[in-house]
Amino acid sequence: MKKTILLSLVASALAVAGGDVKPEETTVAVQEESVDFGILQDFKYNGQLRTRYESVDDSVNENADAITTRFALSVGANIGGIEGLRAFGEMMAVVNYGYDEYAPEQEGYALIADPQNNRITQAYLDYKMGGTLLRAGRQMVNLDDQRFVGAVGWRQMPQTFTSYAISNSSIENLNVMAAYVTDRHGVTDALSGKTETVLLHADYTVMPELKLTAYGYLIGSSSDTYGLMATGKVGAFKYIAEVATQQDASMETDDNGKPTVDALYFRGDISTNYNGFIAGVAYESLGDADGQSHGFTTPLATLHKWQGFADVFLGYTAKSNTYGLNDLYAKVGYKSADYGKVMAFYHTFSTIETTDGLSDNAGSEIDVLYSYKFSNGLALLLKAALFTGEENSVITAAQNDVTKYWVQLDYKF
Repeated sequence: MKKTILLSLVASALAVAGGDVKPEETTVAVQEESVDFGILQDFKYNGQLRTRYESVDDSVNENADAITTRFALSVGANIGGIEGLRAFGEMMAVVNYGYDEYAPEQEGYALIADPQNNRITQAYLDYKMGGTLLRAGRQMVNLDDQRFVGAVGWRQMPQTFTSYAISNSSIENLNVMAAYVTDRHGVTDALSGKTETVLLHADYTVMPELKLTAYGYLIGSSSDTYGLMATGKVGAFKYIAEVATQQDASMETDDNGKPTVDALYFRGDISTNYNGFIAGVAYESLGDADGQSHGFTTPLATLHKWQGFADVFLGYTAKSNTYGLNDLYAKVGYKSADYGKVMAFYHTFSTIETTDGLSDNAGSEIDVLYSYKFSNGLALLLKAALFTGEENSVITAAQNDVTKYWVQLDYKF
């Protein structure tokens, strides 16, 4: 989790410079109003109201229910007529209307990581010169598909970072970025703190059918990750092929001693979308600890996107991953401008290693969702996750059944 800060900043910088990293300046808005106020030119603002009901039964704690709303307001403006200089700020508040029978608001209940909170989520300065962008301040970042660094936009309070980043897109088809992250502002205050992280990212479009991405994520309290990813579309099929290695951390850390790690990650993904019908299959493997402090972990990722919506392996893949984790999954769905989008996913999980008397079966999960966007900026989301545990699994978190439901209304203005 500490490493998310660095990654987010880097991603934002790259996106503004024209890369795949997407800045979050317009995260909460569909429409923008532009006016001038003295030294502030091209002043734009937007907002969001996102209300969600979430229900969780984890078979261990008391069932949890939460009704929360995210209130967000963001503003951006050019400063003093200086070409290329722009400021951006964003504030968010999360309220639960007194319905607090969920952890971390109350102990003994299942976890719903949306406690009441308010925060300046973003406050940064941009200076752009040609194809080079400099960004300094607090910001949210989504690198590539957020597998290693993301803003965790699913939670009501997103994850942001204090970072200093530079990116460049002067060479055709090539985008490069480097960032240094000093602070992480997690989805809860308990996940926030100082960090020593360096993010390095580059992508090159070889041809329409192939883009290569190389990255290095150096997180002082966790590990150094280096990887290569190939993505593209051939005919009606999109594909992802990725491999990464994780080694001992080289950055400074305030922790007493550094963890040791020597693990491998790989995934393959192929999907298609034909006349609105969606189908795909993928396989992902995170290497085990093999006698080290931890296996392959992704502490700065938008983890809700991975290993199922039930978030059973959230803490496992962010911190420990002792026995490894394999995820074979398939998806089917349909998307229509008139009727919205419906999707279904099926995951089957297993470990790479186990111990005597315990199983390498880590359970299975079915996820379904339906989303629809109205014409007035309002969007509806219905979502469910049903995880079936394996009582003899070597992963403790995978031994119990977990059921989650969501109903969400999102209004952007």
